[in-house]
Amino acid sequence: MSKIFVADIQPSQDVASTFVLADKQLRTARNGTAFLTLKLVDKTGEITGRVWERAEETGRILSTGGAVFVQGRSETYRDEMQIQVQRIQPVPAAEIDPSDFLPAGPIPAETLLEQLRKITAGIKTRSLAQLARHLFMDRDLMERFKRAPAAKSMHHAYLGGLLEHTTAVAHLVSHISQHYSDLNRDLLIVGAIFHDMGKVDEFVYDLSIDYSHAGRLLGHMILGVQILEEKLAGLKNFPAEESLLLKHLILSHHGDAQFGAVKLPMTREAFVLHFADDLDAKMNTLTRIMQDSRSGDKAWTAYQPVFDRFFFRGLPPDLTEAPGMGCEPEEEKGVQLSLWSSGKKD
Repeated sequence: MSKIFVADIQPSQDVASTFVLADKQLRTARNGTAFLTLKLVDKTGEITGRVWERAEETGRILSTGGAVFVQGRSETYRDEMQIQVQRIQPVPAAEIDPSDFLPAGPIPAETLLEQLRKITAGIKTRSLAQLARHLFMDRDLMERFKRAPAAKSMHHAYLGGLLEHTTAVAHLVSHISQHYSDLNRDLLIVGAIFHDMGKVDEFVYDLSIDYSHAGRLLGHMILGVQILEEKLAGLKNFPAEESLLLKHLILSHHGDAQFGAVKLPMTREAFVLHFADDLDAKMNTLTRIMQDSRSGDKAWTAYQPVFDRFFFRGLPPDLTEAPGMGCEPEEEKGVQLSLWSSGKKD
């Protein structure tokens, strides 16, 4: 049976296809009935599945991260597509094509890496230029860097996403440095390249993107500092202050402790890197939301719990009045997919 992708599923459609089970939660309905909520994914997106019959038993036999065959019927509930699952069973890895399940970025990795090399070519500080060259010479690390995602589910959550995000942040800090001439441009560019480098070890991605053991126990900032220290160990007489400032850029780029920052930004460069990182992450997320034509309507997206708002797509030519203007956001905060939003910043 041919694969039916998430992006192709329409309302009131019989679905029989293979997905990766990214998450599962046993929940209880208001009437006391147990039901199983599933996060089903492939390379085109994710969809929620609901199991009502033998929910507890089904949950015990299903393992997250593995492939499952799902048979059911799709429906729309509160602007979100979901599948009422009638039958579900694990599928052996040998029977699936891994390329069906992991999305890839839109820009070739070699193109992005060449852009990043061009940015670093303008570094004038000898020690920082040497560090950048030393980093790019690590073939094994660069191969992982080109393939790694930037997040599990939020921004740039696809193969090559880390390199795409890193290149964008390096471009941003370079442009910002031209406007604010007192900034240390060279330090910012190298900091931008290293800021998320720990994500090459934070994630595993065979059939789905998930956290590695090191990712859960340490996080990409600590892992990134470890990678930086490994590279610095191969250089002679690298300035101690530059080393310290680079580590601070990595550890503070999330901006606030509630978003995972190990330290608050304490230099101007750290502020700039934080905001450049945050801007590119949010713009990538918003682009994905705006392009999701299966949720919301032509003028407005569905309610987005992570941002606590709707987003305006613009009025189509055939509309003279924006639909849904009378809808109160509070009525939409029960959107089912919000249960997958952890609030953690990637």
